[in-house]
Amino acid sequence: MIAQKVTFAFVNRLFINALGFVSLFFVAHYMGPETVGIISFALAYVGIFQNFSDFGFGSAHIKRVSEGKDFGKCNGTYFFVKTVLTVVFAVVVLATIFITKCVQQSSFISREHEIVLYIVLLSAVIGNLSMIFIITFGARKEIAKQQIPLLAEKIVAVTGKVIVALVGLGVIFLAGATLVSSIIALACFIWLFRDYPIKRPDKGYFKSYVTFALPVMFIGFLSNIAYNLDKVMIQFFGTTTDVGYYSAAQRISLVLVFITTASTTLIFPTISTYYSENRIGAIRSLTKQAERYLSMVFFPAVAFILTFSRHICLILLGTEFIASAPILAILAFVALINGTTQPYTQQMGGTNRIMLAAKLSSIVFGLNILLNILFIPQQFLGIKLFGMGGIGAALATLISMSIGALLFRYYAYRITASKPYTRTFLHLVSAVFMSIVLYYISASMYAVPVHYLMLFALLGIVIYVLTLAALREFSAKDLHFFIKILNPVQLKKYAVNEIKSGFVQNLH
Repeated sequence: MIAQKVTFAFVNRLFINALGFVSLFFVAHYMGPETVGIISFALAYVGIFQNFSDFGFGSAHIKRVSEGKDFGKCNGTYFFVKTVLTVVFAVVVLATIFITKCVQQSSFISREHEIVLYIVLLSAVIGNLSMIFIITFGARKEIAKQQIPLLAEKIVAVTGKVIVALVGLGVIFLAGATLVSSIIALACFIWLFRDYPIKRPDKGYFKSYVTFALPVMFIGFLSNIAYNLDKVMIQFFGTTTDVGYYSAAQRISLVLVFITTASTTLIFPTISTYYSENRIGAIRSLTKQAERYLSMVFFPAVAFILTFSRHICLILLGTEFIASAPILAILAFVALINGTTQPYTQQMGGTNRIMLAAKLSSIVFGLNILLNILFIPQQFLGIKLFGMGGIGAALATLISMSIGALLFRYYAYRITASKPYTRTFLHLVSAVFMSIVLYYISASMYAVPVHYLMLFALLGIVIYVLTLAALREFSAKDLHFFIKILNPVQLKKYAVNEIKSGFVQNLH
């Protein structure tokens, strides 16, 4: 059931990502890199302060619900805290805008930037309210209820963005399409949650949440800065167009990040449950199995992106975005390292080593911020630096995430004796062989048509699987596993049953 839930989340997010590519295609082709850059800058600026809306209480809510605490009290406590923090978040962002605009007079290139920023902020406030329900459904492993409103939101957003791009309404209306979709998503979440218990906030529960949330708050604060600072720095030390190049590549790489998100949605609460039951062996088994299958999926996906990064950018973004290709290649490596390490990363919180997680994350994200400062600007505080722009930002992320992967794997071994899956090397060999074959087949083509690219993807899967099978790393059991979890009939049945079930007290 865990694998099926993960697959449902992944398929849904993959479909959402595909829809996102539709809007990205039209926006990139019809509105250009500057429009992409304005939107991305606004999202990054707001994102830097996003932790003020959570302070780690979301992770604490997942932890306490998965441990079997009183569900109504958990909801009441979390809902109250989240609402208050969302107001704080909005006030902080508005205050920084006011200070930067009125005192320094240097934040915004144009009035358009500022208006878009306000719209994005309002969308973020509504999205934070939706996170109340997203987190709660995730804590109960009710993935269909968590994912379906997100799909509805994406459909509305993409439809609006395509219309804006085709009609030429401008970047402000483009941001407005996201705002409308976020309102619709919130309405869907409220409807799905209509018969769930919500009790008065409990003081004891609040203290329990704070105990878990404080270290997570620190992690979230650093991660938000690390994830968003690169785009803000590129804006201030480069141009809006440079932000567009970088964020477009980052947007494409999110298809790999969604694999990670879909898996960790269930890995963390499952590890938490196992740990509360003192099933350390089950944690090791889950970690090994998760790493194996994540690796099996990530390696061919990343190899395909590396082989066709230029062609992918030409098809999805257009000739103006060819500078995004090397950035995309680097970010694909980042997704591979981060994704295959997630089973180990999630052990920190799941086994109550949250302070350790905070220390390790502070090292990783602190290093990322430092490397961004070194790699992105031409000079900073009068000191001449590398001036690599978007490529520098991608390299900073790759280096910091690689070091983080080693640290989290080491401490996971110290805690649960979880060892790396050693046959991952065979996944690498198979992916490299697949990449070489596809490269020589396509080498004579300056531009690969989209239907050819899809055929290459299918051919790549066949080559990869056959190579793994020849190396005795892919068996009939694995094939049956993937067929089972990808069965559309079973996925539909699971989703329909969960949506119809309403609130069910027994989580297990």
